[in-house]
Amino acid sequence: MSRGHRSVPRTADIALEAWADSREECLAEAVRALVETFADIGEAVPDGSVMIALAEETDEGLLGALLDEVVYQVEVPGRVAVDVSIDERTGVTRGQVEMRLATVPVGTVGHVGGSPTAVAVLGLRFGREAGMWHAHVVVDVYPRDRTFR
Repeated sequence: MSRGHRSVPRTADIALEAWADSREECLAEAVRALVETFADIGEAVPDGSVMIALAEETDEGLLGALLDEVVYQVEVPGRVAVDVSIDERTGVTRGQVEMRLATVPVGTVGHVGGSPTAVAVLGLRFGREAGMWHAHVVVDVYPRDRTFR
């Protein structure tokens, strides 16, 4: 399986790119890319998890909603995603995507950059290109000297 991600820091935001053979793995890579911009999770062992079920109408909406949830977890409950699993639902719930974010308290991970504040809708792309899934998103961040809690 081919997958990966990268981030490109810019003045007041960060551009993230992710790619993978499957839609679900590309979403997971996008989460990993986002978390790596502000936290060094090292060998963190999750002590909690958050389950999210989304039924967005577009792939771009799904990506944006997932990354918004990662930002929300940092800002409100003070949790950082250290692992993610994503399953596409079938049957009656077809079209829904169920996501599980394994988390740790923000105070237990190293800070490597400013915390994310918002996922930009403008320029967000997520879809299949040349036989692989690709994601591109811009995330607004606090300045590096202002980290999460």
